[in-house]
Amino acid sequence: MTYGGGQPVDRRVSPRRDVRVPINMNVPNTSSVISGRIQDISLGGMKVKTEITSMPFQIKDEVMLLVSRDYFKFQGQGVILWTSPTIGTVGIKFTRLEEEARRSLDEFLCLFVNVPNSYR
Repeated sequence: MTYGGGQPVDRRVSPRRDVRVPINMNVPNTSSVISGRIQDISLGGMKVKTEITSMPFQIKDEVMLLVSRDYFKFQGQGVILWTSPTIGTVGIKFTRLEEEARRSLDEFLCLFVNVPNSYR
């Protein structure tokens, strides 16, 4: 989200879907894992809420992402676009998704709308 003339301008290519899905994140080459919940997600990125307010992430940090649920499995890499440390949220843009992860994400997103998958 960027601002033009004081008003928010949504430049997202893919629409976001509100979800509440647990996720684990970490900065590559570190051992710390941050747990959170995805609040909204699209094929381009997501917003994640964590339980911590001392955010270990900085803007432009690369992060590894892992979701492993019965109904949705997803692994990829992203970059932190923004943080809101006071409420423990981060905005993440996907930078690397394997084909299988992208397909899984696409199928998961299609559960929320009556549109065909982008891969079909």
